[in-house]
Amino acid sequence: MEKIIYQLDAFTDVRFGGNPAGVVPDATGLTEEQMQKIAMEMNLSETAFVIPLKKNGIDYEVRFFTPEQEVDLCGHATIGAFYALATKGYLEGKDDKIIVKQRTKAGILPVEIYFEKDKVEKIMMTQAAPEFLFTITDTAALAEVMGIEAHEIGMEDCEVLPQVVSTGLPDIIMPVKSLEVLKKLKPKRDKLIEYSKRHGVISVHVFTFETEAKDSTLACRNFAPAVGIDEEAATGTSNGALGAYLLKNGLVAFQDEITLICEQGHYIGRPSKVIVKLEGSKENFTVKVGGKAVITLEGIMIYG
Repeated sequence: MEKIIYQLDAFTDVRFGGNPAGVVPDATGLTEEQMQKIAMEMNLSETAFVIPLKKNGIDYEVRFFTPEQEVDLCGHATIGAFYALATKGYLEGKDDKIIVKQRTKAGILPVEIYFEKDKVEKIMMTQAAPEFLFTITDTAALAEVMGIEAHEIGMEDCEVLPQVVSTGLPDIIMPVKSLEVLKKLKPKRDKLIEYSKRHGVISVHVFTFETEAKDSTLACRNFAPAVGIDEEAATGTSNGALGAYLLKNGLVAFQDEITLICEQGHYIGRPSKVIVKLEGSKENFTVKVGGKAVITLEGIMIYG
């Protein structure tokens, strides 16, 4: 028994940059156990399994597996999955955009595929409605786990605390005061795993408004050892949650919409750019996350 499988680098247009993901473009007939074994064999942060549906207004069911477990949603694997589907002829488009709907365990979410000269220009995915779950008031405990001092958490010109925010997966959104602090983070792995599980979160997503690139809005790092990922090169859901956090806390100027460019992965040799777009009003807004992708590997997975 065989399935076509791809490996893509998402949130980049350069091979061996961005965040790698596995994609099975037609996972029809695979059991949950087989999906988990394939994800373990790929040994990437996530592998996406796409099942065509074409019913009740839903085009695809997509399931996401780390090497250790299934997760509700994965941004970079979504970007990779729909880039593969569009590039390899599973769906078609020309000089415009098409919108498809994916059913995930985080809900039914639209995906926009933009074409230019018959080639895929970018993929944008709508995130789940933002949920602001709770605030982390004990910054000393969090700082100790992350290998920095408590006074280095926050922002220089305003008082703001880390919060647990979800646009599909719950993450701790943690501001730090400079790029220097972001660079020197050294999480204590075992303690961060315990801390993450105790707080019911997938990752700690750390950011600052100081950046490496002039065209970036924010610089970010993401740590998720609780689900087997010590550091992620690019995280769609976490950057979506970050966008929601910034808007909710009044940290960005906003009228109807704003686009943010989040750089990530620089300190693990996989530079990435994640587009975050916020649309609507401060009281009721939609979060979209997207970017580019590139195929690095294609083949046949033999299973059974």
